[in-house]
Amino acid sequence: STAVGYAGGYTPHPTYNEACSGQTGHTEAVFVVYDETKISYSDLLRQFFESHDPSQYMGQGNDRGTQYRGAIYTYDADQLALAEAAKKMYTVALGKDLTTEILPMEKAGPFYYAHEAYQQYLARPGARPYCSAQPQGISMPPFSDWEAGDLKDE
Repeated sequence: STAVGYAGGYTPHPTYNEACSGQTGHTEAVFVVYDETKISYSDLLRQFFESHDPSQYMGQGNDRGTQYRGAIYTYDADQLALAEAAKKMYTVALGKDLTTEILPMEKAGPFYYAHEAYQQYLARPGARPYCSAQPQGISMPPFSDWEAGDLKDE
C-alpha cells in the first residue's frame, strides 16, 4: 500500500503550499508498505528509477523546486546499500549522472502524511492524471548485475 506526503525537510508537519514554497526543504514523497514475499526491494528500486528521469536536478519536466527532487529514504543498512548500488548501476545504464538523494530515514527526518484529499488521488472519480515524470526508456540491468555484496534480493 502507499501513502503520499512529504519527507527530507526540516519544517514539522508541512502543508502542500508550504512544501511547494521551497521553504521547508521537503520533497513530495510516497511511503510504501510492501510484502517481501510478493515483491522485492530491488523491484521497487527498478520501478523508481525507470519511472522518471533521475538525472534532473530539483525537478521533473516543467515541475521545478525542492519538492520535486528525486529521493530514496531507507529504513535499514541493507536498503541503503541496495539503493546506492541501484543508483550506481542505473547511472551506468543511462550514461549520465543521477541526482537522486539517498539517505537513511533517520537523517532525512520523518515522513509527514499529506492531507486526505491527496491520498490515492488517481483512484478517485474524476481525477486528472498528471505527472511530468519523464521516463528515459532505459531498463535497469538485472539485479544479479548490481547486487550489493552479499545482500539478497529482499
